[in-house]
Amino acid sequence: MTGKMSTDRKLLLVGLFAALSISLGFLLSAVPNVELMTLTIFLSGVFLGVKAGASVGVISISIYSLFNPFGAPMPQLLFAQITGFAVIGAAGGIVSPLFDRIGRKGSILLSGIVGMAVTLIYDLMTTIATTLIVSGTEGFFEALKGVLITGSFFLLIHVVSNTVLFALSVVSILEAKKIWEKGRAV
Repeated sequence: MTGKMSTDRKLLLVGLFAALSISLGFLLSAVPNVELMTLTIFLSGVFLGVKAGASVGVISISIYSLFNPFGAPMPQLLFAQITGFAVIGAAGGIVSPLFDRIGRKGSILLSGIVGMAVTLIYDLMTTIATTLIVSGTEGFFEALKGVLITGSFFLLIHVVSNTVLFALSVVSILEAKKIWEKGRAV
């Protein structure tokens, strides 16, 4: 998906993807655990590659979290968020070549699975960070169990909504990109 792209163009697109991701994050910030940042950052990796996707993830969540009207997170949580969104952006670049090889139905299935996987990874990282903030290392595993049980409803909402969003959106967006590129080449 990434192809040959000038450095200036790639930097511009990193900024645009980051701005879109941050804007969509704030747009849905009042809706618990339903968000479009993960999808946008994943797509940045699909379109721009592993490094640029990871960069979009780092930039987006750093700005979103540090300037969030609900307050900035504790450093442990911010680190987990930054690492998690870097992984999400990189994942887009890693799986990008598969979309052209596995057909539409396979790509829809892959998109849903990847959406579920990156959301679970992100949620696990932030849950571990939250547990460390709340309990420290003393009795960590017992505290982690409590945090997971307490937050399981919200985790489920996050995982299910992102799985569905990825399955419904990624392939359609890639198809729209191909149509747009075909029209531009004429």
